Amino acid sequence: MNVLVVDDEPIIRLGLRTLVDWEANGFTYAGDAEDGLEACELLDALNIDIIITDLIMPRMDGLALIRTLKERNRPISAVVLSCMDDFTYVKEAMKLGAKDYMLKPTMEPESLLEILRVVKQDLELLHKERKELQSRQQELESTKLMQLSAKLQVYIHTEQGEPELQTALFGAGEASSLVSLLLDTGSSAAEADWRWTGCLAALPLAAGSVLLLVPAAAQEPGDDADAVVYAAAAALERAAKVRLPQAPDWFIGAGVIIRRLAQVKPAAALHARQRLERFYSNGWNRLILQAPDAASRQASLPYDIRSDLLRCIVHDNSEGYLHHAEELCRRLKEQRPDKEKVVSFIQELLALAAGYARERGCADIERYEETFVYSNALNACSRFEQVKELLLQAMRMLMDSRWAAGKEHRHRSNNPFIRKVMTYMRDNYASPISTSDMADHVRLSRSYLSDLYSKEVGESLSETLTRIRMEEAKQRLRTGEMKVYEVAEAVGFPDAKTFAKTFKRVVGCSPKEFEKPI
Repeated sequence: MNVLVVDDEPIIRLGLRTLVDWEANGFTYAGDAEDGLEACELLDALNIDIIITDLIMPRMDGLALIRTLKERNRPISAVVLSCMDDFTYVKEAMKLGAKDYMLKPTMEPESLLEILRVVKQDLELLHKERKELQSRQQELESTKLMQLSAKLQVYIHTEQGEPELQTALFGAGEASSLVSLLLDTGSSAAEADWRWTGCLAALPLAAGSVLLLVPAAAQEPGDDADAVVYAAAAALERAAKVRLPQAPDWFIGAGVIIRRLAQVKPAAALHARQRLERFYSNGWNRLILQAPDAASRQASLPYDIRSDLLRCIVHDNSEGYLHHAEELCRRLKEQRPDKEKVVSFIQELLALAAGYARERGCADIERYEETFVYSNALNACSRFEQVKELLLQAMRMLMDSRWAAGKEHRHRSNNPFIRKVMTYMRDNYASPISTSDMADHVRLSRSYLSDLYSKEVGESLSETLTRIRMEEAKQRLRTGEMKVYEVAEAVGFPDAKTFAKTFKRVVGCSPKEFEKPI
């Protein structure tokens, strides 16, 4: 317990400071003051619990000081120091709430400590009672908030319970006003305690995102509705700065004034658009004051581009899958699907890419999976640009690996017939050779060579020939010095149309798209 001595006589203040062993008796001599005015300046700064005060002092006397203590938010007890001739003041002080008094001429340290011990016990009991009362009030408020929030969710999904909920939120007589606010924290809204927001009910919209119904400030006729909403949003913003230090990407969306339960659904739709706008925007504003108009078209996911990207991974075309990753992100930002759909879509893509990369013998695939597939990195993204960067990082990791060790091992063979036919394909890919030509070259039957090659290499003769032709085609296309039909002829295709069709199937994009810089 922190004790403050208030007396205009320095000898009294010095005597109380030195004659009593404060710490040994469970007290702290926090300071002293020469009058009530100075004491008031120290109450909060020193966190004072007990005041030992004289009554007759300049500027502010003891009675005025005791009256002031009653106005504090927390209990502070007073013990009076009195002279023989001011007993009338003492009686008045006791009426005002002073706990006890001592006569200065006969004051003894032990007598003072005995009084302070009783005052300390009373204060501790009072603190306990206030804490229990506060806890019960919080539990009651929390229970009411949870009940109203649960009823609100039922109403939104089933439209049941409207009369009771209308009365609970807006009153039985003239309807009061609420303000809808969006609070997005990036954490689980369903498990959060929203009492600190001052809301009457909360409606979770998505993970980490909740619609709050908070009481609107008292309005006079002619008050601007936007100003009322902004005031509520700004107050929530101030509280969030204190309450959400561990949620760096939190933001608030200002909504609308609501006077009827039927207005909650449109407000939820407005806040959903705010959330989507924040996800795709480049700004980092904490407070969003407006929402874009509702989109008239249905956002779609680019499954076609995802398939092309995965095909590039299957065929070890790093330029292709980086190109398609960029194109996929461009399409997503253009279509603007919901954040949850985007995260799920990209998560599936990363997992599928891991599976195909593993089949192709990608080096260090375990590290890729740990970083991008099994981690919570995607769910932690609050902005689309973060999702895009994560996808590009994953593609760059696959590109850096290049499956070099696995591919070399798969395509290497000690069998002289296999080695000879591989050399033949590399030397003659520009010609219209067939599997019969390859078999004649190594002097084996076509069926025997095909079976032997598939077992040794893991792919067919035609697949290897096509892969060699595509690698040569990509090198020529990168230079930009040849037309598509010239490249087709140079790598052994009879016409540009057949070449383009095969290139699209193997590489994942058309020759024209491949020529474009990524």
